[in-house]
Amino acid sequence: MKKLFAKCIFLFMLLFAGSLYAQTIDTQSIKVGIFPEDDFTTIRIQCFSGNWRVEFGTASATREYLAEGEDCTIMLVPKGLVARFSDGKDFNVGYDKITLKGGDLLNLEIPDHQPMLLQGSLTVGHADAFINLVNTVTVHQHIVSSISKIGITNEPEALRAICTMARTRLAWLMANPQHKESPYDICDASHCMPFLGCGYNRELVDLLTSMTDGQIIRHAGKPIMPRYHNTCGGKISSARDVYGADEPYHQAKADLLDGKGSENCFHSPNFHWSIELQKVDVLDFLSMAFAGGADRMYNNWEPKKVDAGGRILEVTLRGKMPKSVSGTEFHKELAEFFGPNGIKSMKFTMEFLRRTIIFRGMGYGDGTGLCLYGADGLAKKSQKYLDIVKFYYPGTEVK
Repeated sequence: MKKLFAKCIFLFMLLFAGSLYAQTIDTQSIKVGIFPEDDFTTIRIQCFSGNWRVEFGTASATREYLAEGEDCTIMLVPKGLVARFSDGKDFNVGYDKITLKGGDLLNLEIPDHQPMLLQGSLTVGHADAFINLVNTVTVHQHIVSSISKIGITNEPEALRAICTMARTRLAWLMANPQHKESPYDICDASHCMPFLGCGYNRELVDLLTSMTDGQIIRHAGKPIMPRYHNTCGGKISSARDVYGADEPYHQAKADLLDGKGSENCFHSPNFHWSIELQKVDVLDFLSMAFAGGADRMYNNWEPKKVDAGGRILEVTLRGKMPKSVSGTEFHKELAEFFGPNGIKSMKFTMEFLRRTIIFRGMGYGDGTGLCLYGADGLAKKSQKYLDIVKFYYPGTEVK
């Protein structure tokens, strides 16, 4: 009887400890840099709900409150940050930072950007003659924000897998900061995790994030840095081939479930794609992205290394002094020059015509890790979320 009682106590302690750990992960705060690469000196903030406390400066007791329906404009001038409220109050001392906290929902407007709805707290600072913004939210709020935007599926099992991936990625980034010299933990770009505030939040994603509360993908007992992409085009590439990274859970494999029909992401609109570009535009791209002086002019390029799935891993730029560039760097520059819907991946062939080049490709993204459309396809094939996680991250466990 005593042994049974002791076992019950031990199990209870394990469950309690697991609950505390889950709360620690999902309720932990994370600081997100908002448009950190953009230059702006004016923002407008409107209170949508709640009563926001506005604090001026780092050690100042100066405070103001922003009630529902009210707004304020914050500008950076030579003496620092100044603010004007819709009720006519001015704060013109020149502050190093202004913080808004305590309310429920803010609307942030930045010139030349779409308005953004924010939760948590917002810190407005400045550096290099421009405003910088940091939105502090919980890990749970961040997962809901990012996956509501990039999670292309309505399949609950797929979304549970994707939410688990996102939580794991945030946990890894918090433990291995990529922006050590910045006032934020992660940025809102895809190399960290996309973040667009709470304006796109989906109730289903919120629910499934709670259902996977605290679950982390681990390899050899440690959280992994899970890679993901939109569509692989039927073939997953390894992180070793694409990034030169020793990540045994990012393996090259067919995105295909044995005996379960076509490729898991075959239904993606990005499974096949094509685009016709002017040759002169391609030359302009090479000049704008890579040229540097007379000896660094490039008039052509060609694939140098291709993996078994047909993804170009390295290219050679042809000119007076040839140069090798990784496929990921080349694709990043392509996306910046031609837009994200131009050349969607490095898995393509080229047909040269008189004045144009036709690119025919497959997939959207780098092709490593979890395929978002593939996860949706696996869920449609009755796979559970743990099976989906282990399919794309073999050798891992979720706990």
